[in-house]
Amino acid sequence: MGRAGGGGARPLMVTVAATRQDTPGPPSQRRFPMSLTYQKPAYQKLERASQSYEEICLLGAAAELDLFTPLTQGAMTAAELATCREADLRAATMALDALAALGFLEKSDEAPPRYRVAGEYRELLDIGHPKTFVPMLRHRMNCIRQWVDLARTLRSGKPEVCGTSLLGAEEDYRSFVLAMNSVGIGFAAKVVDDLGEAGLLGFKHLLDVGGASGTYTLAMLERNPSAQATIFDRPAAIEEAKRRFAGTRFEARLRFAGGDFDHDELPPGADFAWVSAIIHQFGREASQALYQKIHRALQPGGTVAVRDFVMDPTRTKPTGGALFAINMLTATPTGMCYTFEEIKEDLELSGFTGVRFAVPTDDMGSIVIARK
Repeated sequence: MGRAGGGGARPLMVTVAATRQDTPGPPSQRRFPMSLTYQKPAYQKLERASQSYEEICLLGAAAELDLFTPLTQGAMTAAELATCREADLRAATMALDALAALGFLEKSDEAPPRYRVAGEYRELLDIGHPKTFVPMLRHRMNCIRQWVDLARTLRSGKPEVCGTSLLGAEEDYRSFVLAMNSVGIGFAAKVVDDLGEAGLLGFKHLLDVGGASGTYTLAMLERNPSAQATIFDRPAAIEEAKRRFAGTRFEARLRFAGGDFDHDELPPGADFAWVSAIIHQFGREASQALYQKIHRALQPGGTVAVRDFVMDPTRTKPTGGALFAINMLTATPTGMCYTFEEIKEDLELSGFTGVRFAVPTDDMGSIVIARK
């Protein structure tokens, strides 16, 4: 592999030589041309994409075994860490070296070497820290277990059944709940700013539908000090929310309601319903059923705000939404990412009016609102 010479504006090229002549036919019978010349940016993009699994799988495996937390508290040898985490010494050493090569760990020069989490990552990789990112790494690994069978899903149209992590199904669900906080704590402030600019923070009672541990509830209550809120989610998620708010100044302003919005009615009385990163799990019929429950629960004149990817009519933008739709393909029977027109139609069919694309973004921060 070499650089093309002369002139900075000329594209760099990669040439792959072959010895067989090109002939038409199916791939199994096709012959290679004498030379294939690729423009280097395209080749590099494919090469990077083909290797992108390596870092997340390494980080995810380390998170699953919680290799990081002891290394946020002090330096350890590979043998010490392997012992306390019941890992194979050779495998642990290779993983630690790779994590150090990537900059997530620091490795000393002494013999035997000692490892510790690099300073800027210590809060994020300590599973006990409020800002921990470890649950998201664990959740990503569970997503990967679904993605690896994507070819089968593309043929069947149905998600493949995959196994759990080493932690088991209950802990995998807890990782998902806490992963929503890992994302939310870096996202909530901007979302609430956007809600404020759209004039949507004057509510009296918030209903956080599928609110998990309450990341967005917390951010909204901070901005609206006279409001109260109800968090509705499955009982395991509600337990995480109760732990989060126990003993805080917000606890008296909160109600917790355990249930499943697939089957249960939502608690009534709110004038603002927040539906954050929920509808991509559903098909159109299930989305309408949820909107109808929200409509019944809201006070007259109340507002629903739906945060999610909102796709353009081509369904190719934003790119993150197009890829996230594949995530839903691998994990749900009918989930997908929707256009504004689809969301608008579903809300209107469910009884809402005045549907508006209040906050357009290029990520999952887009917000559509409607009135009861």
